[in-house]
Amino acid sequence: MTTRVGSPPLTPAVARAALVAMADDELLHAAGVLMLLAGLRRGEVTGLLVGDWHPGEDPKLTVRSRGQERTIRVAPTAAAVLDDLLAGEDAEPREPLLLGLKPDGIPFRLPRLFDEAMKRAGLDATTHALRRTAQMAVIEDGTAMAHLNAYFGLSAKFEDKPLVPVPEGYDLGIVQVLEAAFTG
Repeated sequence: MTTRVGSPPLTPAVARAALVAMADDELLHAAGVLMLLAGLRRGEVTGLLVGDWHPGEDPKLTVRSRGQERTIRVAPTAAAVLDDLLAGEDAEPREPLLLGLKPDGIPFRLPRLFDEAMKRAGLDATTHALRRTAQMAVIEDGTAMAHLNAYFGLSAKFEDKPLVPVPEGYDLGIVQVLEAAFTG
């Protein structure tokens, strides 16, 4: 039996450099911030709608993926990027949040743009590596597995263990870890 090995996590320095490399493209930068500072999959990023963003004092995103829905808190830096992106826009709630990253007829635009930005910057990074890097930072901080599963939307397989809901506010620590690790 073979095990699928994905993109390895990046060092925090390379992850931060990847964000800098995307900074000249507002949409790509927002996508990169969401993959690293919220640990979203690239399909989750391109599937977000304007109505999924809940700005304010306690910014949150509603993420729909793999038949599940989760609402997670978002790191302050990610919230600022999304707020800046939507500032002055009169967007409809059902409109794509990052309009232009998944246009009709152009499949896989996000990974292509990301790969081009990384090549220009001389970085060896993938979209998958950003998510894995976010997960690794949270794991290394000692976050409970149930919280990790809930925040990142992981498929946890519990054979004989009942699923216990995670407490309200479980994601505050995760947001603090991601913000501290990758901004600064």
